[in-house]
Amino acid sequence: MIADTGGHLRWGPGEWTGALGDLGTFVPIYLALVAFAGLAPAPSLLLVGGVYIAASLYFRTVVSVQPLKAAAAIVLAQGLGASMLAAAGVWLGLVLALLVLTGSVERVGRFFTRPIVKGLQLGVGLMLVKVGLGLMVAGHLGAGLARSASPLDAWGALSALWLLALPQLPLTLGNAVFAAAETARESYGDEAARMTPRRLCVSLALANLTAGALGAMPVCHGSGGLTAHRRFGARSAGATVIAGGFYILLAFVFADRAPAVLRAIPSAVLGVMMVYVGVCHALLLRGLTERLWLAWAVGLVGLLTGNLAWALGLGLLVEEGGIWAKCWQSASA
Repeated sequence: MIADTGGHLRWGPGEWTGALGDLGTFVPIYLALVAFAGLAPAPSLLLVGGVYIAASLYFRTVVSVQPLKAAAAIVLAQGLGASMLAAAGVWLGLVLALLVLTGSVERVGRFFTRPIVKGLQLGVGLMLVKVGLGLMVAGHLGAGLARSASPLDAWGALSALWLLALPQLPLTLGNAVFAAAETARESYGDEAARMTPRRLCVSLALANLTAGALGAMPVCHGSGGLTAHRRFGARSAGATVIAGGFYILLAFVFADRAPAVLRAIPSAVLGVMMVYVGVCHALLLRGLTERLWLAWAVGLVGLLTGNLAWALGLGLLVEEGGIWAKCWQSASA
């Protein structure tokens, strides 16, 4: 196998530490979804592990596999169930597949400007902070385990598109496609040559369609997760193959013990972890200099309404309205 990947699988000490680099993002969101949204523990761990291994071997470099943070934040903030989350994964997979088949990945991505993407990231971060603060005063984590992932009717499935998949799309394209490809090239050079935006879209489409079929947690290839893996020592695809094996092993160990494990974790501990993830996500706003006011407006609308679709709509309306206004002024001059 090592020969088949051109030496892109290495197993030194740094690969083993790098494999665990992104746990800080995955663990709190995953545990909260299991405890409060009725997410089945084992299928999600198996999916994450499988995607880690398959994507690492295909791209021949370090990849990250993270929860869809925007969709997860809305599910937790609004008390939605795991069925809605799984449906959102299917919708996102279908949209990404359509963009690939029509060659529209870059064209659609241009609508989601940096202020919109940064504003949505701010909104997700603030929502996760709000959820974390709520967990600090909540009861034990096992309280949500009795909830079952009930099937969705047609309206529920359509709501998953509007409430979860559409707000997630700009973040997926901006952070898990374009930014991930750029970060991989900057971090790993020629070894990341296979990690193109189109191929990342294909990977995410397949992963999320599979997640929906299994009732598992939908995922993305976040650029921040890739950076975290590298910071902890990952220098080859071997690190994230190890990560995938770890999650698959954990699925068999954790699945039957999930209720007992979650009841042993004080909700305040998970709350602190969630606040930390939220603050880190909100701080992605740093470095934005153009139309910072719009990013803040998008983020605050997302927080106040609990609906990032409205925040996305505001951002698109302002950006596209500004373009049309400039065109009108030019035509009138």
